[in-house]
Parts: sequence; structure tokens; C-alpha cells
Amino acid sequence: MGKLKYDKDLLDYVEEKHSLGYHILRVLKFVAYTLGLVVLYYLVFTLFFSSDEEKRMISESRLIEERYDELASRTQLLESVVGELSQKDERIYRELFNTDFPEFTFQDSSSVDYMSDTVFSEAVISHTAQSIVRLRVQFDYCEDLISRVMDSLQLISADSLVRIPAILPVADFPLGNVGASLGRKMHPFYKKVVFHGGLDLVAPEGVEVRATADGQVKSVERAQKLQGTRIVIDHGNGYETVYAHLSDLLVRRGQKVSRGDIIGRTGNSGTSFAPHLHYEVLLNGVQLDPINYFNGELNPYRFGELLLYAVNTGQSLD
Repeated sequence: MGKLKYDKDLLDYVEEKHSLGYHILRVLKFVAYTLGLVVLYYLVFTLFFSSDEEKRMISESRLIEERYDELASRTQLLESVVGELSQKDERIYRELFNTDFPEFTFQDSSSVDYMSDTVFSEAVISHTAQSIVRLRVQFDYCEDLISRVMDSLQLISADSLVRIPAILPVADFPLGNVGASLGRKMHPFYKKVVFHGGLDLVAPEGVEVRATADGQVKSVERAQKLQGTRIVIDHGNGYETVYAHLSDLLVRRGQKVSRGDIIGRTGNSGTSFAPHLHYEVLLNGVQLDPINYFNGELNPYRFGELLLYAVNTGQSLD
């Protein structure tokens, strides 16, 4: 039975009748209200509640962002390290071979690109021929230098050879303990770049120090500043060697010494940052790099290893 309404004409309640359009409109309103509620519930749950899958995805997204920042930082650090290593490689190459570091681009002034697929064989042959000529000139120059060195050695007597510094001042010295060599280095106290006149050999106090060539002790000094307790040996051929920051003196002024004789012990005297031996080689008053005078005791491999350690040390100990 439908809804009843009061009929004033009949003075009675009669059943209310509606048209088809009225019923369709009511259905549409119900559907609209239902859809509205569904959308509202969806928005509420989407904004304020997350499913387990969504929580997992959000967590993974945050983790990826953190990892990305970390990897970006590491990449930047690695690029910086690679750049520094490239610069060190160039410096080491110049020290070892006394020439500029080669640019491996397979190109030179003739503009021949060996990596190109379109390069003509004639251009490659011409470029190779020019390179051979240039290398022959360099080879002839090096051969002439070697010949002059050999001729000079023929004029040097055996007595003169033993007066040239040619061994490490510390026996069985581990090459990994080699410090700063000759050149501009960071001073450990002043924290600025200054000229370093010798080679630092890091060793604990009390290690025996030996004369690197025959000669006569020119001076022995005990001091609390600068090079501290030190020994200077005159080798009689323009060469002098200096042994500084010692703890003990085992020779006296005017005493004759032979190569390998123990003359003192390592220490930390004077202006020294840590126990070590500061060793210098002078020729006619000019300070030379002592590393170049160890080849009499080291084979080429160990000599190259020593050079690598020395040139990579930017701060002196005195």
C-alpha cells in the first residue's frame, strides 16, 4: 500500500500516486547520494589511511632518496680523488722520466685520430713515420747523454767513487717510512709552504745513522732549535752531507769516516715534529735531492718505489 494523503474534496485519506518520472528522479538521487558517499569514503581513506602496500612503497621511496643522496656524495668524493690521483700521476711521471705526461688521445699536430673508423691508411702511415723520426732524434740524444756519462765515469778514480754519497743513511730502511723530499713542502709548525732542503727518513729514536760516503767530519753541533743535533761530513770532492735532528753523536770534528760507518743515532732534537733523520746532499754548496744518490744501493724497482713515496709526501717533519 502506497503513502496516504488527506483529500479535502472527499474528506478522506486516499493513496498518493506518483508518475514514472517521479520514481526515476528518486532513483537517480539515490544513486547520486551513494556515489557521493563512495567518493567521500575513498578520499578520506586515501588521505588519512594507507594500506600495507602503500606504506611499503612510501618506505622504499624514502630509502631510495636517502641512498641516492649518499651515492651522489660518494660519486663526488670519488671524482675528487680520481682528479687528485691524476695530478699525482703526472707529477710522478715528470719526476721519473723528466718529461711531460703524455696525453693518450691518439692525436697530435697532424690531427690523425686512430680511433676513427674513417681515417685513411696513408694518414696513419705518414703519422707513424713522423713519430719514428721524432723518436730517433730523442733516442740519439739519450744515447749521446749516456755516452758522455760513461766517458765521465772512465775519468773518475775508485777513490773518487767512494767519496760520492750512494747509500741510504739508515741501513735496511723501510721505504714506506720515507717522508718529504727536496722542494716546497708544508711546514709542520708554520702551516705554510716553505723550501725543504733535504729528505726526511721517519725512524724512532736511537736508530743507527751511517755515513753515506768516505770523508771527514766537518762539524758536529748540539742545538735545541732548527736542525738540532747534527753532523756535517765533507767528502773532499765538492760533496757534503748533513745528518740532522740526531739524539747522539758518535764522531768528533776532524774525524775521518768511511762509507757505512756509524756516526750517530736518530732523534727528535731541534725544530722537529716527530723522531726522524733529516738528510741533505750538497754539491759545491747547492742542495740536491738525496733520492738521486740511493741508486748505488737500490735496484730500479725499489728506487722507483722510493721515489713514489717521496713525491707523494707534501708535508715535511722539520
